[in-house]
Amino acid sequence: MQKFNKRILFIGIPDMAFVCLEACCQVGINIVGVMGPKPDHHMYSAFKQFVQNKQLNFIPYTDLKSKDLIQQIKDLNVDLAVVCSFNYKIPKELLDSTKDGFINLHPSLLPAYRGANPYSRVIMDNEKETGVTLHYMSEEFDKGDIILQSRCPIEKEETMGTIFNKTNDICIQLLLAALKEYEQRQLPRIAQAEGEYPKAPTVSDQETLINYNKSAVEIERLVRALNPFILATTFFRKNIIKVMKAEIIKKHYSESIENGTIVDIKDDKVIIKTAKDCIALTIMQYGSLFIGDSKDFIKFIQPKKGERFY
Repeated sequence: MQKFNKRILFIGIPDMAFVCLEACCQVGINIVGVMGPKPDHHMYSAFKQFVQNKQLNFIPYTDLKSKDLIQQIKDLNVDLAVVCSFNYKIPKELLDSTKDGFINLHPSLLPAYRGANPYSRVIMDNEKETGVTLHYMSEEFDKGDIILQSRCPIEKEETMGTIFNKTNDICIQLLLAALKEYEQRQLPRIAQAEGEYPKAPTVSDQETLINYNKSAVEIERLVRALNPFILATTFFRKNIIKVMKAEIIKKHYSESIENGTIVDIKDDKVIIKTAKDCIALTIMQYGSLFIGDSKDFIKFIQPKKGERFY
């Protein structure tokens, strides 16, 4: 096994931080400190326990600009900080507290899809590939020099969850490759290309709502793009429905029928008119009544032709 001497500060928020930290520990990376989320984060206690179970130095904080925190990091004589999914902006004082800076794993092919949720955006935008970029951090989100990139295809049935799993696996590979190289030499730096590229902001509550004035293809992509961590939503009889899976039905109905209307119920599917073709919601959570498939929906709710989803 390779001997690691470089002193590494690990920073991250679950779930990417769990898998990347585990991988670093397995190969013997010299981790001198670990920073997770702030104490008010819902995963704080779980991540702290995970770190302490590995007998690593867990560093709590409430303010990333705190002089005490900055001094604590400087006292650790850190060579390089590794960031694996972090919701907070890292201030310049902290970026400057290590010998060779901070490197970050971002689950997109930068400069495309800078932002908090590239997992969903690449599916919503019908991209054919995505990947992971390992880059140096600067004061601007996701704009630092590129170290390594790796690409992967986006398959036809891909969801937010499968993209998350794929890119986490790539993150581990890139991070370990970079840290092994860093033991011998400085990492490469390639400036990001200038220009306009698609962005990846957080998906808003409004965007999660199914709009039946869009095509069935667009709706089905939205459902996959939000499954399983966010979930697309719709309403029926004033009850909210969280949708996990949908199916495109290639069938045309009169323009006089309002989009969102149930146009047929057959083959254990409720067929809903959209702006182009139809959609069937096949796996869903109906309020607090059940989580199930369209058969359950038909059995328990007994929808009728002519009723509307909205």
